Amino acid sequence: MNGLHPELFESINRKLKNFRTFEQLIMNRTFVHFSEQNYQLENCSIEEMMIGNIRVIRIQPKNAVQNMPGFIWFHGGGMVFGSPDDSLPYVTDFVHNFQAVVFIPQYRLAPENPYPAALEDGYELLKWISEHASSLNIDPMKIIVSGGSAGGNLALAIALKSRDEIGPKIAAVLPLYPMLDAKERPFHKKFTSPAIWNAEKNKKSWRAYLPGTDNISPYASPFYANVEGLPPVYTFIGTHDLFYEEVCEFVDKLQQARVQVQFDIYQGCTHGFDLEEIPIAREAKNRLLNITSKLLK
Repeated sequence: MNGLHPELFESINRKLKNFRTFEQLIMNRTFVHFSEQNYQLENCSIEEMMIGNIRVIRIQPKNAVQNMPGFIWFHGGGMVFGSPDDSLPYVTDFVHNFQAVVFIPQYRLAPENPYPAALEDGYELLKWISEHASSLNIDPMKIIVSGGSAGGNLALAIALKSRDEIGPKIAAVLPLYPMLDAKERPFHKKFTSPAIWNAEKNKKSWRAYLPGTDNISPYASPFYANVEGLPPVYTFIGTHDLFYEEVCEFVDKLQQARVQVQFDIYQGCTHGFDLEEIPIAREAKNRLLNITSKLLK
């Protein structure tokens, strides 16, 4: 890949050796049965909950205080795979830096549960947190919806739905390198390597999430939404990400609608680069934490 960030060469080579096809990703889905013994995170309390029919992992400081920020984090996986347990290492920084409570839902996945199942799960969780904020020691004015890739899609979709239904107040939206546009783009054709989120996987994911319909709801594909009145947004993306073009265009749309938005671009970085143990990933994470801190003030 021309122009790839040098810190990502090792990661790309490793993924080339261990890549899975789209079909294998779905066939090999595993849903971890949470065990606190498997997650000994310093100064954090972790609990598995059922909120309605939604399995949720809650992580918070061991020494909980009053009026903590509340985060909902939606895992990635193209709407077709992934698990909340995979996100625990990533969201721990929210707990440590902001004395926050983080909820990670196991939202229903396509193709068994296409749109709007995941959206409904996420919105139900948002309403539950808002309704029970006092008993959860959460400040209802400091609820943030967030997620990476498909999770970024859901974070935006839930913010749109809450705006339209005059639902719970959302302090900010953190949709990282979000999956936004259900339509194929010529730009996507540049991405063919099996080591990355490529055009083929993206096309099949959207077909699983939105089967047999040409009527694209803006809640399913936020790229087509009216974004006026959204809460403040922060996002980032790498130039070597299949979603780069649509995210840049979406940020322009937010700016034109006078939504408070901050946006960072990382040269040579691929989809999900911030999940790697490399300096550029830590730089991106530190920037995320710094901006989130300001959004919570």
